[in-house]
Amino acid sequence: MRSIVRGVAGMPYPTARPGWDGSDAESAAMSAAVSDKRPRHAALGLLPAVIGPLLATSVLGALILHLLAGLVARLPNSDVFGTLSILVGMTVVLVTLLPFALLSVKRAQRAWTSLQDSIRH
Repeated sequence: MRSIVRGVAGMPYPTARPGWDGSDAESAAMSAAVSDKRPRHAALGLLPAVIGPLLATSVLGALILHLLAGLVARLPNSDVFGTLSILVGMTVVLVTLLPFALLSVKRAQRAWTSLQDSIRH
């Protein structure tokens, strides 16, 4: 559960290989040797890293729009206090969901940049 929360917050995931932390020179040399042998078509492996956050952004955007449209549809039949509660509800929707959508956009941009860098090099 902690790794899921860290991934959503934009923090790096823990290392994939247990016991390897990359702190000693031998591990760093091994990591450099592995990255030098990586073929250019390995950049396609980064494509899901771009598609996932973009899909999350589109789903969150659709959910935000759906909730806001539902609240706007209730405006004509409401009184003053109903209008105020609808506006508060809209604010709650935006404050709750918009940061996650922005984090997904940021993760997609970061993944796209790393994909472009891996294609160039």
